[in-house]
Amino acid sequence: MSDSESAQDLTSESPRRLDEKARRDPDDFTVNQARIYLSLILLVGLVLRLALWLNFDQKPPQIWDERDYDTLAMTLAEYGEFAFEPGYPISLRPPLYPALVAGVYEVAGMQNYQAVRLVQIPLSLLIVSLAYVLGAQIESRRVGVWAAGFCSVYPSLVAYHNLLLTEILFTALLMAFIVSLIRAQQRDSIARLVPAGVLLGLGALARSVLWPTPVIFGVYLLLAWRGHLGRRLLAGVVLAAATWGTIAPWAIRNTKLQETFTTVDVMSGRNLMMGNYEHTPMYRAWDAISVEGERSWIYVLSQRYPDEMGGLTQGQIDKLALKAAVAFVRENPVLTLKRDIVKFFHFWGLERELVAGAASGYFGEISTPGLLALTALIFGSYVAAMIAGIFGAVVRPPSDWRGHVLLLLVISYLCAMHTLSFGHSRYHLPLIPLILVYAGNAVVYAREIWSRRRTWAFGVALALIALFVAGWAWEVLIVDLQRFTAMIRPNA
Repeated sequence: MSDSESAQDLTSESPRRLDEKARRDPDDFTVNQARIYLSLILLVGLVLRLALWLNFDQKPPQIWDERDYDTLAMTLAEYGEFAFEPGYPISLRPPLYPALVAGVYEVAGMQNYQAVRLVQIPLSLLIVSLAYVLGAQIESRRVGVWAAGFCSVYPSLVAYHNLLLTEILFTALLMAFIVSLIRAQQRDSIARLVPAGVLLGLGALARSVLWPTPVIFGVYLLLAWRGHLGRRLLAGVVLAAATWGTIAPWAIRNTKLQETFTTVDVMSGRNLMMGNYEHTPMYRAWDAISVEGERSWIYVLSQRYPDEMGGLTQGQIDKLALKAAVAFVRENPVLTLKRDIVKFFHFWGLERELVAGAASGYFGEISTPGLLALTALIFGSYVAAMIAGIFGAVVRPPSDWRGHVLLLLVISYLCAMHTLSFGHSRYHLPLIPLILVYAGNAVVYAREIWSRRRTWAFGVALALIALFVAGWAWEVLIVDLQRFTAMIRPNA
């Protein structure tokens, strides 16, 4: 979707809706003003991303997940098989991102990492454009411009296109789905739920966490869609059919291969178990993947079910791991609650991934002052985004209550799913554009928010901010102080 198409689409709203927007914000940008601002924002975003892209030249993937996607893409491009080794097909990873990388390899040459990074720049800029459209949909073009501006320069969103990870692709698909669903609601068009469902299905093929969501969004549509009960039910059915229809061919392939019902991958059960078994670390639960020997999840699983482990496919092992995780949670509710509280704060933790990568030399030589500046920039941007986002969501929420509820539903769902498993802060990145839409709302209506400083909503916002600040301080000063100082010490 181009910027001009976005603008034209917004101007094609009904006269009634345009009148409502005008009454809400008579000082809103015109379409032409918004188009000019958005063009400048995209230009700035493009320059920043190209500058970083040039800096990554000749740098190979360093993260374990990157190497997996690289291997899968090479096998897919050379042999047409989704496998780490030819002749041994797997379902370990979702297929869409390796397919994208494989397509780039077929055109630009095997392991042409710079080509993959270059292809991800338009996807990253698409996120910026979609942030504009989303802000304009749920509030005003002025909010959309601010949201796009924030997304254009937000450090992690600027940098992640240089990593061979699913973040950029998944975030773009998630944003496109939300925009499409809101557009279908605003136009009262059930037919428009079909592309929304396809986008949701593609998002699930990029990250499997989305595949169950048609049930959740179906309930949302049942409550939020206009019209009689039958029409609301139809809306949910159409969205679910489009989503699961998109996933179905891959799910059929996986189910045959794994000899058990498998939708996108075989990771959900083992991830849940690694986050919920005897030897899950209380802090840094995601590090359970590196636990070896008799404390490893697979060894514990084999001891718990010695008569069931022999000759199982990876899909069947995943189902067994899911069973073990659920049993552990039931047997240890207090411990599980403590862990989930910790994982919740980890999920919303400071964005340490790029800082850690820079400290490890993944992105080239960097001095101690440079690393400190990078840390301040990344951490400061995230903290500012969260604080502004909370004010924009709680004190003066967007005027389109259905869009507001949808955004909160998406944020809550992804947060809950990752809190139940690993709670790694990397996985909150796809939610950052939504947070920045709320931040744009806070900036545009800052005076109105301040005028409500004696309301209960303002108090709730301050309480939430205090909670997150306490979590970040606990993370830096208590849990990971030694790790943060160790990242800097080698560069001194």
